[in-house]
Amino acid sequence: MAKEHLDPIHNFARPGLAVDVVLFTIKDHDLKVGLIKREDDPYLGKLALPGRFVRYDEPIETTAKEALKLKGGVKPESVFLEQLYTFGQELKRDTRIRTVTIVYYGLVESNKIDFQKSNLLHWNSAYDLPPLAFDHKKIIEYAIHRLRKKVQESDFAFQLMPEEFTLSELQKAYEIILNEEQDKRNFRKKIIELHILKDLKKKKMEGAHRPAAVYSFIRNKAK
Repeated sequence: MAKEHLDPIHNFARPGLAVDVVLFTIKDHDLKVGLIKREDDPYLGKLALPGRFVRYDEPIETTAKEALKLKGGVKPESVFLEQLYTFGQELKRDTRIRTVTIVYYGLVESNKIDFQKSNLLHWNSAYDLPPLAFDHKKIIEYAIHRLRKKVQESDFAFQLMPEEFTLSELQKAYEIILNEEQDKRNFRKKIIELHILKDLKKKKMEGAHRPAAVYSFIRNKAK
């Protein structure tokens, strides 16, 4: 039986390989996404996700961190990064070259962002996006879908929370991410049953209500 003929590897076109980062935070009671203004064609002046092409000798996650640092002005060590998806089905998503992009989403608690120094980023509502470069609007919409799925199935929302918080603050974060109100009793029952909260035995005033218990996340139980 004759061996199947295989083309040499040099007969295949090499697409450009890029990394883009969908960086989320919660600020002003809204889910924000960090965008940059493009300084080159194509889409000169349009807002886009921070990203860049991958160097030949560079790990993929390093590219993601460098994109945040150089293009977004954000310290990568303060950001939780996880690979999201690979986009490249549309052959002409980039008019310069056939491009495949590996997308990460980054989650960062807003107190870890120096909004004065990270002025390269435009923090836009993830629910009210302007026209964006490339297929970045579609990428952000997919990232929101995955983020919502994650927070409903695991403790993923804690990546967006401060070190200490009340149950009301945690519930508000879930409501912002899911874009819908949560029943207070059912939400608290579900969260407490996960056994991922540590009661810090102190109280915090929340408006005119009685002081609320303060919690932290038990990180060694992260899923």
